[in-house]
Amino acid sequence: MKKTLILLLLVSFCGGTPEPLSTSVEEKKLIVEEELQNDEKQILEEESKLVESSEDSVNSIFWGATDAQPEVYAASDVSQETIEITAEWVDKAIELWGNYGPLEIWIVGEGKDEVIALDKKWCEVRTQKDPSWNKKWDCANGDPYDSGDGWSPFYRYVNEGGAAVSSYIRDYIGYYFNALIMSSKYPGPEEEDYKKVILHEYFHVYQHANLSVPATDTDGDWRTSNRNIYFNGDEVQVPFLMEGGAEYMAQYWYSKEPGIDAGYLKQEMEYKAQTINAYLNEGRSLRELGYNESFQSYDVLTWFVAYLIHNTSEEIFRVNFWTQIEDLGFEEAFKSNFGKSADVMIAEFDEWATQPIEVLLEIIP
Repeated sequence: MKKTLILLLLVSFCGGTPEPLSTSVEEKKLIVEEELQNDEKQILEEESKLVESSEDSVNSIFWGATDAQPEVYAASDVSQETIEITAEWVDKAIELWGNYGPLEIWIVGEGKDEVIALDKKWCEVRTQKDPSWNKKWDCANGDPYDSGDGWSPFYRYVNEGGAAVSSYIRDYIGYYFNALIMSSKYPGPEEEDYKKVILHEYFHVYQHANLSVPATDTDGDWRTSNRNIYFNGDEVQVPFLMEGGAEYMAQYWYSKEPGIDAGYLKQEMEYKAQTINAYLNEGRSLRELGYNESFQSYDVLTWFVAYLIHNTSEEIFRVNFWTQIEDLGFEEAFKSNFGKSADVMIAEFDEWATQPIEVLLEIIP
């Protein structure tokens, strides 16, 4: 988060102009008093400007590249080891793709009472940072844990596990932030997949950091966030390049970590290729694939991103494309960077993907 620097003015009260030797004591007194008044007036004006500048900085909403460190909040039953490995891999992601925020990391444990306490901590943090936060609806409410009638930011992670990034960029709140939520299972912190999931989720932080206009027509689905402003057509309600991009970037950069087998990425992509035939048999565009298909839609979307990068470069996808979406819109940014419309590229991918898996794997570095 941007920090406001308060400058301290050190003003000297030394005399102004040289005085003639004939000046009386009373005249000298009047001159000195006048100079002091002028100096004090100048100080008050400068201080007023500083206060206004400080207030403007505090009240303005910050979003994007930052030098601030992510804040970590964990349930009381989350081990210090889990906290450290989570922070370590978020730091790795920051080294790879840059530091974006404001970012909060919330780590959910397995105990219901501990997660309920984390719900309360969430509300404390929210209202402290943003007086406009709606405590009735945007803090935990009702009874989501037992009766299922209600909501909290963390209740589903107790049983379902998993991870997510929720992007809070809304026109009705006064503090924008990303919440990266990690749970203790599916995968757990003792599994290698936990590290890759952190990379995947942080790439979502990077994606959202480049889409900075607040949502004005929210539909209550945390998965769509403000994407409906930038992505037009059928991709409004589906993962498309958001999830395909995050998964490929996570797998690609994880494969470059020290000690990771040289053939890791090909092995992972070979596994994901098992889904391609199911997708092709569906006969629907990649743009229409949702989160809850009969096959793993993320796998096909990851292959599509691999195909885009093979035809251009990792930097064009990660840097050029994502940083131009806000200014150009999705379709124009896609065509500008990949040379064709998204629909044409999808059609070409569908035809290319009919080849044997060993041929497809030739494009994987």
